[in-house]
Parts: sequence; structure tokens; C-alpha cells
Amino acid sequence: MDKNTILPLSGGSATLLRLESALRRYSSVFFRARAPFQVYVDVSRFRLAFTIPARAALVLALAFVTPEVANAAVAPCTLNQTSPSVTVCTPAPNALVQSLVHVVAGSTDSNQVTAMQVYVDNKLTYQANASTVDTFVGLAAGYHLITVQGWDSTGATFKSKVAVAMQPPCALNSNNRTVTICSLVGGSVVSQPFHVVAAGTDSSPVKSMTLLIDGVSKGSNANAASLDFYVSSSTLGTHSVAVQAQDSVGGVFQQKFNIKVTGAAQGLSKLRHIIFFVQENRSFDNYFGMLGPYKASLGLLNDVDGINLNATLMNTQGQPVHPFHYQTVCTENLSPSWNEAHVDVNGGKMDGYMVTTTSVPSTIDPTGTRAMGYYDQSDLPYYYELAARFATSDRFFSPVLTNTVPNRLYLFTATSFGNIVPPPSAFEGITQPTIFDRLDQAGVSWRYYYQDSVSSAFIQQFSTYKRDAAKVVPIANWSTDVQNDTTLPAVIFIERAGTSGRDEHPLNNIQLGAADGANIINTLIGGPSWKDSAFILTYDEGGALYDHVRPAREIKPDLIAPMVLSGDKPGDFNQSGFRVPMIVISPWARPSFVSHTARDYTSILRLIEDTFNVPPLTLRDANSDNMMEFFNFSGAPPLLKPPTLPTQPTNGACNNSLEKAPGF
Repeated sequence: MDKNTILPLSGGSATLLRLESALRRYSSVFFRARAPFQVYVDVSRFRLAFTIPARAALVLALAFVTPEVANAAVAPCTLNQTSPSVTVCTPAPNALVQSLVHVVAGSTDSNQVTAMQVYVDNKLTYQANASTVDTFVGLAAGYHLITVQGWDSTGATFKSKVAVAMQPPCALNSNNRTVTICSLVGGSVVSQPFHVVAAGTDSSPVKSMTLLIDGVSKGSNANAASLDFYVSSSTLGTHSVAVQAQDSVGGVFQQKFNIKVTGAAQGLSKLRHIIFFVQENRSFDNYFGMLGPYKASLGLLNDVDGINLNATLMNTQGQPVHPFHYQTVCTENLSPSWNEAHVDVNGGKMDGYMVTTTSVPSTIDPTGTRAMGYYDQSDLPYYYELAARFATSDRFFSPVLTNTVPNRLYLFTATSFGNIVPPPSAFEGITQPTIFDRLDQAGVSWRYYYQDSVSSAFIQQFSTYKRDAAKVVPIANWSTDVQNDTTLPAVIFIERAGTSGRDEHPLNNIQLGAADGANIINTLIGGPSWKDSAFILTYDEGGALYDHVRPAREIKPDLIAPMVLSGDKPGDFNQSGFRVPMIVISPWARPSFVSHTARDYTSILRLIEDTFNVPPLTLRDANSDNMMEFFNFSGAPPLLKPPTLPTQPTNGACNNSLEKAPGF
């Protein structure tokens, strides 16, 4: 026979597994399983290896291999040792997956396993007459339950279930055999480590996704149509980034572009003061969805991924609703909590916003259309001009897919330490280390301004406050403090004015909140401390208001899993919350710049840490980008002479009865 001849050996699964186990003892014998109950042997190698002693060993091996050993002989991963049981090796529970999805599972059983079945949402999609399964399944966008069920020779069945979301990491190129890099764009300016997230579109299974930096492989994923890597140790300067996919039929395709890697030494020392002010509950589309057309009206580039006025979502009654311009600067509340937020995302379909409005029942807007409203420059002229003239981003996210308090925990600690709802209060306060603790340890000055009573300051919930109460002061001090550049602290946080209704939260008048923000910002602009300051305005979470962009992929901050209760939606800390508005206001800001690089607002912590040489709090801020992309430190500050900014009006109609979409 020719040395490449292959012979089929038929038999029961237990027999073949025993044969496989025995043959593996002789490395000169090569075989491969092509289908259930068939093994193909390289005859020439088999003849050479199968000497008389080897045959005797094989007979003995086959005689004494038990069903348990046979079932585990080719275990695809570490198996649960309970008998009988199924272990799903991949995908992992609560994984964010990309179709076609690789499903691998093994079984443990004291009896012979005769079949393994894969169910998707309780529908049988694949069966293998073996004790393991390795296949690809197609999933539509959304949440799914993958069940792998085993059968054994006694007729017993046993199963394991894994919840996943087929949630592409961004809007992918729909053409077959294409790769889309989601976390970066051509020309992105990033610090290290930088995050590369990509996914492929392919009608065939993707066998590998490889990250190439300057043509050199930095790692790959096998049997997955997505890639999620952090890259360190690159030299500063321009580099090519490519993600290349190869599919099961030999197709090779990629996306490639150049980015620039920068470091703190390339200009952050020019910032003496970093001020961050975080308002409440606004999505990017809700506030800045019309920023692109506004920029175009000024003769600037329309480079914003804003709201699609033709988008169509269904309300609670299944009626189509499009985004609409609010006729009121006050609306009723919505619920952005963990469960509702995950329904809003709906596995990346981003279509559940009106469905979840029933958590906050309304007699004015019973079908939830208010979730689809937006504001524009006629409502928020100060913010629109600020964003058009300074630097902003259309890929800036809250850190976690839930409501205010867990997100604000990330704002101070770079983790919610498992919390998906507000943690219980404790006499000693929350002991999780904060950015303010790190600043203390590094000898960096800081100050915390509150706008209502001191009891409204979120820092009071932390043990930090017991040590540093003297650094928590009223906003009335701001106008005086900012006049002295030498005594103004290095890091400043400004608390929102929630008690007095100036935090821009639904239920409150957004124009009063924006006017309050304008007053705080104008006090800094053009004053003695302006020349070396960066002021960052953002929002703590999306507020359950419509946004069309999927959450970004994230590194988990720590090993603490979400503390979900029975009945809660499954999920993990492996993705961000929703997009939120953000503006970097500084003489060093890149004028009229819009970043398309994905970040959450733990990047503010990384900016502080890199600027003032402060160690990180968790893996989340340690791996966040330091926001240098928003600045131009190459010469004189480009906005030392600030642009003229309009007055923020406060006379808009504040009438909840006007909150509904037209026609409802």
C-alpha cells in the first residue's frame, strides 16, 4: 500500500476510544477521527510500530480499559468528575461570542456514553455519537442558552447549560470574509497597553484570528471569530495593526491600519490640574446624537457617529417608534438597572429600551416612547459649542452595564467589587481603595467639591472620608480657589447637584443643570489656572435612554463575579455600560477633535495616574487608555485663547406631558 493510504476501522465508540488510548502510547502511530465511529490509520506507520510486543500491549490495553477511562480518554478539557455529567469547555458562561460559535464539551460517566447533543434555545442543532462534541453552531444576535446533553448505554441523560450573548463587539462589515477592528481606528493615538478587539464575518467557521503588529504575530485565537488582546511593550511611534482571520476552507482575510503609540513622558507634565465633573444619566445619542450635523453647520467635519433618525424600535405595544426631538427639557424617569440594561442591549440588538420602561410606569407615556427622545443645539447650545470646539469622543462608555452607584464605584475605585446595585452601608464606610487614597499615598494634592449639602457627597460613603474630610469642601470655594494656580490642587472632583435638581438626571430640568455646568467651567476658562488644566465633563451612565452603539469589550477589574440574585439577568464585568457624552476642555485639547477609540471613564483614572505617577487600583484602570489622544502637546497650547461660548438658556418648556413621541 502507499504510505498515505488510510483504512477505516469500524466499531463501537468504547472500542475506538480504547484503541485510541492504546495507540497514543505509541507516538509513531498517527490517526485522526473524521466522523463518529471511524478512525483512519496511517498504514505504513502502523506496520512499523505494530511489532509483536506492541500488539501484546494493545491487547492488554483494550482488555482492561474501563468505560470511565474510555469516556475520558480524549477529554477536551478538565472534566467534572461527577458521574454522569457534562462539562462544557467552550463557550464559557456569560461569554460574549461571535457566530459561528465553537462548542466543545466532554462527559464523565461510569457507563458508556453513546451520544452528545447540542441544543440552542432548547432546539436540537447537532449530535455526535461519541462521548465528546466539537462543532460550530450559528447564532443570531441576542441572548442564547446552549445546552449539551449526554446519553449513555443505560438510556440515562445528563446535561450542562451555558448562557451566552451573540453580541458582536461593534457594527461589523457585513460582507463575507471580512474583519472589523472595533476598539481602534486608523490614526488612533493610544497608550500602553492598548486594546485590540476585532471580529470576523464569515459563512464558514473561523479557525484562527491572529493579531499582527508591524507584521509580527502577537498572538492568536483558535476556533473563534473574535479576538480580544491587550498589547504592551511596543516602541513609541507609528505601528501597523492588523487582525487576520483564516477559515475552515482556507480563506484568509484581514483589516489593517496604522496607529500611534504614545507615553506619559510625551506631554502630560504640562498638566498641573485635572478636574473631573460627572453628571447623571444621559446617553450619547440622547445628548450628542445631533452633534455631527451641528459641526457641519459650523463648517467643521461631520465626524460623529450620531443618532440615526430612521432607526425603528418597538414600544411596549409592538408599535414602531423613531428617534424624535424632545419638546420638553424635563421628562419622567427610566430604569437603567442591571436587568433592564441587559434587556436594553438585548445581545447587541440595542432594541429593548422602550420594553423596559414598564419598570417605571407612566400614565403620560405608558408605551415608553420617551426613551427614544433626543436633544440638540437648540436645547443645549453651550454643550454643543463646547464639544464642537474642544475634544470629545463618540466611543466613551460608562464602566459597567447597570445604574448609577456601581458605575460611580468604578469612577472612584476602578471596580464595583461585585456590586451590580448599591452596596449596603457600613459604619466604617466602604473600605475599597479609592483614587483619593492612591493620591494620598503618592503625596499628590486633591480636593472634592460638593454642590448641595456635604451629606450629598458620594465620598462620604467611603472610609476615605473619615481620613480626609478636610479636603471635601463646598462649591462656593471654587471661584476663589481657581484664581491661584500655585495652590489649586492637582486633582479635583466636582460632585453633581442632585438634591437641588441640577444634575441633568431625568425628572430634572436639563437646562438648569447645563447652566450650572457652564458656570463651573467658565470660572476656569481664561483664568490663572486655565493654562495648565484639563477639565473633563462626562455622565455616570446612559439612563436607559436610547443609544445605538453596543457596549465595548472590557477587561474584568478583578476576580469578583457580579453578585446576581436568582432571577437576575446573567452577565459579567467583561463589557462596558452605554456610551455617554464626554468633553475634554483644556488649552491643550485638540481643537474640534472626535475620538473613535473605545474607552470607559476609568481612563480618567489612568490619566490621573500617568500624569502624577500614581499606581493603578485594579486591572481595569491599569489597562485603560490614558486619554493622551485628546491633547496636543507638540507646541504651544492650541486653545490657550478659548473660543467664545454661548450662554446656556434656562427658559425651555419643562413639562412632562410633552415627553411622548409624536403621534402617541
